[in-house]
Amino acid sequence: MKELPEFYNDIDKTLLEIKSMLSRGVKDRKSNFHYTTLCTVDKDSRPQARTVILRRFDIKKFHLSIHSDLRSNKINEIKKNKKVSLVFYDDRKKIQLRIRGNAKIEVSKKDSWDKLSNWSRRCYLSDENPGTNMQKPTSGFSEKYQFNAPSTEESEKGLQNFTVIDVIAEEVEWLFLASQGHRRMLFDIKRDLGNIKIAGKWLVP
Repeated sequence: MKELPEFYNDIDKTLLEIKSMLSRGVKDRKSNFHYTTLCTVDKDSRPQARTVILRRFDIKKFHLSIHSDLRSNKINEIKKNKKVSLVFYDDRKKIQLRIRGNAKIEVSKKDSWDKLSNWSRRCYLSDENPGTNMQKPTSGFSEKYQFNAPSTEESEKGLQNFTVIDVIAEEVEWLFLASQGHRRMLFDIKRDLGNIKIAGKWLVP
């Protein structure tokens, strides 16, 4: 039988593992936490979920950030209902993380934009809004950028379509799958004048 990890019956060590996995998810493209599912609610009160990349994790504030096209549906959904959730799953470690919180569209985004490669900036150069109906298959790029990255000067046009979504976590729900018995817990995050307090409690899996 597989040896159980140190965090198995320890709330504090579980919280440390969560922070470690999220931090690694930002830096390591091979991490299963590099990708997450962002869930919002649309204008018809239907849940909408899509896979996005975790771009930043503030370990002190427990803020998580992703990038988006400002013209995408999720931006309008967040403006109407800021309540969102993020779902992570690591199939190697058998760990699921559900983070619930409030989303905020960043006003200042230049710092994040400056860190992007020209190849990544290309994603924001489409003349059409994401989700626009088209008569034939398309990447949304002009023919010039189908197989080539734009120059830095050319890429700057995409800044107007680029934004950063910050998720301010309110709850973090952890699930660890094990043959000896699953472990599930809920971390409640309280904020007061810039300080945060995280309290964990066990749940029945």
